[in-house]
Amino acid sequence: MPDDAFKHLRGIFNTQDATLSNILLENFLTFYDWGFLDKGAFYNINIPSSGLYGGIKSNLRLVDDPNYTKGQVWEGYRQNWVWETGISATTEQPIRISGVFIDSTYRATGNIEQPFFVDYPNGRVVFDTAVSSASTVQLEYSHKWVQTIPAEGVPWFHEIQQGSFRLDNGTFSQFGSGDWAQLGQTRVQLPALAVEVIPPRSFEGYQLGGGQWVNNEVLFYVVTKNHWECANIVDQIGYQNDRTLWLFDTNKVAMSGVYPFNYRNELNENALPSGLYPQLVDNHRYRRCWISNTAAQGITQLSPDLYVGTIKCGTQVKAI
Repeated sequence: MPDDAFKHLRGIFNTQDATLSNILLENFLTFYDWGFLDKGAFYNINIPSSGLYGGIKSNLRLVDDPNYTKGQVWEGYRQNWVWETGISATTEQPIRISGVFIDSTYRATGNIEQPFFVDYPNGRVVFDTAVSSASTVQLEYSHKWVQTIPAEGVPWFHEIQQGSFRLDNGTFSQFGSGDWAQLGQTRVQLPALAVEVIPPRSFEGYQLGGGQWVNNEVLFYVVTKNHWECANIVDQIGYQNDRTLWLFDTNKVAMSGVYPFNYRNELNENALPSGLYPQLVDNHRYRRCWISNTAAQGITQLSPDLYVGTIKCGTQVKAI
């Protein structure tokens, strides 16, 4: 080893780069977000599309957002609208958003008469100029079934919203009321999967002459409205035990500009739409991650319609 190597921090190229714990978090969030979607965990909302308990799923509601003029922001009953393509597990593909209907008049994306952008994570359409609150705004789109979020470091106070599928709840059609008074970025709709990465627990030698394995633990918190859903998702996470997962380099991805959304959650023109996680791994590969020692911690019923299941796994990644 060169003498100069003893004078510097090891394993760090730039202190502002994401380290392994943050790389693991971003990878597991992206892996499960894509993984559930790829196995058919999405709903297609056509016009018209009635809710199980009543209401019209394709109708958007007016949002009371202090950052915009009343009439600019309209949201769906569910967040996490699908923008990815190339779903492999089903013959049915998600709907690609191509435009919006305002009182039965179609406005395509990029329309110069009524310009707007689509906020995919929060499930909203934001118009450049306000639309009359008496208008009927409709959209054909797809939304994901499971909301995947980080368990720590969320910049907003999140409130669990349990009744997002109940369009018969009158507060959905009211302006800023009831369960819908919270803005989309502060709501967690169920079922939800929250991911937490514990910083390195231990290190093991990699080979004679240098190198080491870094051992982390990853915790998954599954929050659902019923026991069946909770047990199902916990099982599906458990099935990933004893396997290798390729990681992508979040630092290289950030520099490449191919992340899906820009600053206002509008689809980035450089995004990789055909299976985000697989393409990130193919184009910006980092290292292998070995998943092992997966164990469920049980399911806790917090209320008649709120269940939390916890499951953890160990990860092993070769250090620099």
